[in-house]
Amino acid sequence: MFRLRIITPEKVAFDKMVNFIEFKTINGAMGTLQNRLPLFVALDIAEFEIEQENGKISFFAVHGGIGEFFNNVFTVLSDAAERPEDIDVERAKRSLERARVDIEEVEEIRRKELEMKIQRALIRLKISQKKER
Repeated sequence: MFRLRIITPEKVAFDKMVNFIEFKTINGAMGTLQNRLPLFVALDIAEFEIEQENGKISFFAVHGGIGEFFNNVFTVLSDAAERPEDIDVERAKRSLERARVDIEEVEEIRRKELEMKIQRALIRLKISQKKER
């Protein structure tokens, strides 16, 4: 087991002992167990799957950031990290639709921002459907 801490500007979203985590970096998906070599990664806007100490599986929508594994502590710093029950599904759907419409009408510099907005809305909708197992 190792300690997982997910920290946002507003709060510590998660701070528990876990068996395994699966997440996505900007270079692809990966997972980790305890006692691994130190790691420092840029996180993508994606699902974070956590196998807790008791065997329960939990999910977060993590909105990018950085992850560091050192001395059996994995620390995530992100702008936002949401549990399925914290996601306003209707708001995420509206945001997704607005961004999809806007992206067709903008110049290239704003396009990347809207693509990230779409990614955030999609991960919220995906995670909102997941429950702890």
